[in-house]
Amino acid sequence: MARDHSDTPRLCAQPPPIPIALPAGLSPRREFAIRLVTNKWVNGTLLHYHFLADRRWDWTVDQMDVVRWAFGVWKGLGIGLSFVEVTDPGEAELRIGFDQTDGSWSYVGTDVLKAPAAEPTMNYGWDLNSDWGKATALHEIGHALGMPHEHQNPLSGIVWNDDAVYDTFSAPPNGWSRDMIFSNILRKIPRSDVEGSAWDPHSIMHYPFAPGLIKAPQQYNRDGIGENTELSGNDRTWIQRFYPAGAQTVPIGVLDLKTLSSEVGAQSDFVFDPPDTRAYTIQTVGTSDIKVVLFEERAGKPRHMIAEDDSGEEANGVIVAQLIKGRRYFLRARTHFVTGPAGTGLLVF
Repeated sequence: MARDHSDTPRLCAQPPPIPIALPAGLSPRREFAIRLVTNKWVNGTLLHYHFLADRRWDWTVDQMDVVRWAFGVWKGLGIGLSFVEVTDPGEAELRIGFDQTDGSWSYVGTDVLKAPAAEPTMNYGWDLNSDWGKATALHEIGHALGMPHEHQNPLSGIVWNDDAVYDTFSAPPNGWSRDMIFSNILRKIPRSDVEGSAWDPHSIMHYPFAPGLIKAPQQYNRDGIGENTELSGNDRTWIQRFYPAGAQTVPIGVLDLKTLSSEVGAQSDFVFDPPDTRAYTIQTVGTSDIKVVLFEERAGKPRHMIAEDDSGEEANGVIVAQLIKGRRYFLRARTHFVTGPAGTGLLVF
């Protein structure tokens, strides 16, 4: 007898994750640290978002307002990321479509920067004017901030009823292929890609599941998991820890070596006022894996210019950029891993 899937909600169909290419032979601790942090934004980033226009869809003010509201919810947690809507898609890191034939999805974290120019990095595939629509907006923005699907947490202990999962999500309203079902539900995120945090079935990043899809833990086989429509306590804790508010920014000058933290995920923030207009070299020093991002202040706001991530490499990361006297620049350095005892630093020359 065919199962009735009429109550199954439409769910986020996240694109396959973009693989992180690392050299062979890294220690497990180093690989874990790099994979944990590498697709997260540096704290203090101002993310620009744009509602794409296209003949295939018609954004309405009420639909856009739900997405604006969802950005406000995340920002309202007091995190160190900011969001601003822009009218030029070329200025946006987050380009948002409303293609009703393409489902709802988003690239995860800085993977949005690898998407082809002018193409969506996020899409909403159904009406957002409902509790589930608002939850979808929160969910997709969570992906854009670097959060994966919580039900794929390798620490969840979920034992799936594989046949029932394939049967449910291959049918309408989702109509996914087996590969899509595996990628978005059954595949466990590698332990090297996630923290040792407990499974949170209340997370906004968790799908709802009907009874019978999860064999164990037993209570979820019996009761299923409902639709999460608000950020959970763990969602709030996670995002506030990765993007803390009120980070201190200190000046850095030419040949002024600044020490960087050796703690995984820690960030150091600097402001640089170039004394001359010329090409400057910005370089990490020491045996470490560091992401450095250079911003230029425009209209009082930091605007992303260039980034360098030397994770997994033996050479230090180097940025060479033409900087202009009278303009202000920000350097944000996030530590992925420190491999030597001598510490690590940042130098401008």
